[in-house]
Amino acid sequence: MYNIEVCSEKDKEYIIDRLVEYNLSQVSGKQKENFIDLSRKVTDEKGGIIGGIVAHMYCWNCIYIDTLWVSEKYRGKGIGKKLLKETEDYAEKNNVHLIHLDTFDFQAKDFYEKYGYEVFGILEDCPENHKRYFMKKKTRKQKRVDSDEKQRF
Repeated sequence: MYNIEVCSEKDKEYIIDRLVEYNLSQVSGKQKENFIDLSRKVTDEKGGIIGGIVAHMYCWNCIYIDTLWVSEKYRGKGIGKKLLKETEDYAEKNNVHLIHLDTFDFQAKDFYEKYGYEVFGILEDCPENHKRYFMKKKTRKQKRVDSDEKQRF
């Protein structure tokens, strides 16, 4: 017999830790820490947050960008580009081979495509009558490895 109950924050951490433990038993991790927080914020002269990126590097030298946001008042001024570039620079310096994220059709798909991200999946009707795009970008390091592989054959 078992019960399904609401999780506490501690319960959620336990569940996530068990999945990470299992994943690492199947595919060895490539970095010392399982998750490295790469989140950054941009503030105005009064200290108010006008933009930011929430991202982390995880187990296998991959980066997941959860959120990239810039206040409407500050859009088009290069803030999003700088936040994305800082994350990509970190990737280049730290042996990251893949960056991935998701965005909706009413958000920033064109922005990410402009910087080399490509769609690898689409979820229709999420939300209804809209699309959620799953996007990725191989780092320059990974592109060089892929290119070297092609040249050998």
